[in-house]
Amino acid sequence: MSHFVECRPGFTDLAALVDALVAVGFERDQVEVHEQSVALFGYQGDERPQRANVVIRRQHVGRGANDVGWERCSDGTIRSWISEFDARHRLDASMQRRIRQEYACAAVTRQQQALGRQVERRMLPDGEIELQVSGYR
Repeated sequence: MSHFVECRPGFTDLAALVDALVAVGFERDQVEVHEQSVALFGYQGDERPQRANVVIRRQHVGRGANDVGWERCSDGTIRSWISEFDARHRLDASMQRRIRQEYACAAVTRQQQALGRQVERRMLPDGEIELQVSGYR
């Protein structure tokens, strides 16, 4: 049985998190969003005590994977639940960095669009993402 590890990536916006997960390669219909947190399951289908509001079920993570989830906490932050196994495979450190990067872009884009501004995204040669905001009043 693989142990789930709690991480606090600094996220607060579930919609931006979903956008980030899609941006890194998960299909939108593979990302479940729940108002109330739901149980996560291990690779053998066993229910774990960890719960999450945003869930990618194990069959979408990879062979031998566990569910992966992000849970909204009472303080407004979001904690992630990723098993040790999955942190060494599909959701390794590199993928988690990409999710954080895409989350930041999605959060900024959502905030600026809510203010009526346009956001243009460019991928730089070094893999960084540049956002250009226009439409200031």
